Amino acid sequence: MASSNPRTLRIRNRAMKVRDEESVSPLIAEACAGIDELLQAAEAGESLEGLCTVRTRKLELKPREYGPKEVRGVRMKLKASQALLARFMGVNTKTVSSWEQGTRKVPPMARRYLDDLVDIPVLWATRTGSGVKVK
Repeated sequence: MASSNPRTLRIRNRAMKVRDEESVSPLIAEACAGIDELLQAAEAGESLEGLCTVRTRKLELKPREYGPKEVRGVRMKLKASQALLARFMGVNTKTVSSWEQGTRKVPPMARRYLDDLVDIPVLWATRTGSGVKVK
């Protein structure tokens, strides 16, 4: 698939030169040549549009809220004791108990971990060997 685009031809020629001089794989050589071309274009003040692809994603990373009923619900789905869930999460058994009684709020890091246990049940099953599948 030959291209007559001057920039593409420069990159391919530079890639062949890099591959031969540096004894690197063709893929690495092409990546280096592409980076060289990008830097030259930037230094020359050229528009970089079309030279590279930039993708952005908006992620909702705030963990869900977990009240006493939700914490107990997750634990029941896992068929776990408070002690086992606490050990798994790296907290004291009294901490899990206080979350379930509502005397302490579940901190963001623990909420994120609970999210993962609910959303990716294989984590629990694999790490505990329980075979429990959470839906």
